[in-house]
Amino acid sequence: MPERKRVIVTGATGMIGRTLMEDLRDVYDLAGTSRSAQTDPRFIVLDFDDIDAAAAAFRGYDAVVHMHAKSNHNTDELQPYLGPNVVGVYNMYEAARRAGVRRVVYASSNHATGWYELVGERCDAESTVRPDGIYGAAKVWGEALGRYYADRYGLEVIALRIGSYRYRAKPVDFSMGARILSTWLSDRDLVQLVQRAIEAPGLRFGIYYGVSNNARRYWDLTNAATELGYYPRDNAEEYAAEVLAKGGQYTLWGYSTGGLV
Repeated sequence: MPERKRVIVTGATGMIGRTLMEDLRDVYDLAGTSRSAQTDPRFIVLDFDDIDAAAAAFRGYDAVVHMHAKSNHNTDELQPYLGPNVVGVYNMYEAARRAGVRRVVYASSNHATGWYELVGERCDAESTVRPDGIYGAAKVWGEALGRYYADRYGLEVIALRIGSYRYRAKPVDFSMGARILSTWLSDRDLVQLVQRAIEAPGLRFGIYYGVSNNARRYWDLTNAATELGYYPRDNAEEYAAEVLAKGGQYTLWGYSTGGLV
């Protein structure tokens, strides 16, 4: 029986991190990082202001799944994102390089191209980046830095532009109106996507959208299927009647305080 990969999930107490720690525990030799001590012995206390500490934590792992970030989109000020989403992302990549990690799965965001949505245009992973705010611009930085580390150092980097995810939530549990019918990412599709990103062979760098098989989705998943083998199973349309019955304005801005990435 092949030895299980060793995978460390950063930001493992967040919305996405919690799901991965629960649902991939029987697939990988799994550890997680958190800013504060946890009762689960798999967790390491780690912030990303110290490259040496991060490199020590990463040593011996095959993959880093980087979910550590500030994910509140409600400000256009740089300062809230500068530590975790800019400097912290550099520290993560550099720590992975120093530790000899083979692959980084980086949690980017649909907000890296969010302006297309604002003007009603579709986009795919090859479209020019058009962030809809400082948060999205910081995610673009993380993608670009990953490209540099892939080219310069041979680190394998898979960037996932996550749609709308909340821990164990169905579309009707969100408060963004009809938008969720396009952008929802279910639990099992999230887990499949991350597992494919860890396992897909022969990739040095790639950017992929993370969304379920929603009938109304406007992000193209072609390269996620052909390069990662990602085939989402869930469709938000199953919940359309309930979502639309709740009413409310179709919302792009100001919905992130519930933990969306």
